[in-house]
Amino acid sequence: MTTILEFMSVDHDRLDNIFSELLALGAGDGERAQALFGDFRSGLERHIVWEEDLLFPIFERATGMRDAGPTAVMRMEHRQIREILEQIDQTLRAENPTAIGQPANALLEVLGSHNQKEEHILYPAIDNVTDEQERQQAIDQMSETAS
Repeated sequence: MTTILEFMSVDHDRLDNIFSELLALGAGDGERAQALFGDFRSGLERHIVWEEDLLFPIFERATGMRDAGPTAVMRMEHRQIREILEQIDQTLRAENPTAIGQPANALLEVLGSHNQKEEHILYPAIDNVTDEQERQQAIDQMSETAS
């Protein structure tokens, strides 16, 4: 992969697939639901760390935008996402996988618009303000922690 957009979009798709599998589970499969959610949550948390610790600073250095730019919006949405993840986690820990509907729908709503903004605005902007070497270095750093 040669662009931030490509790398991060593949990770969005991977996470979406895990969450779809979780939502497709029926009642009575609480153990599998917890395992899938654990994979999803840890992957999403890692994705957020990549953005906040690596990608956002690249964008902010290049543009000078931090407190009022797109990364400020993304950080606020990351806080919302983490709150919803905690709600889902608490529901699953109560061994009630069928009750995650409302928080799952809220998460899908936030992630849908969030991922669109990233894939159509932020990641292309990061690709535009970096050269090939800087992009590859960022991708390499993220790949090292992907497994």
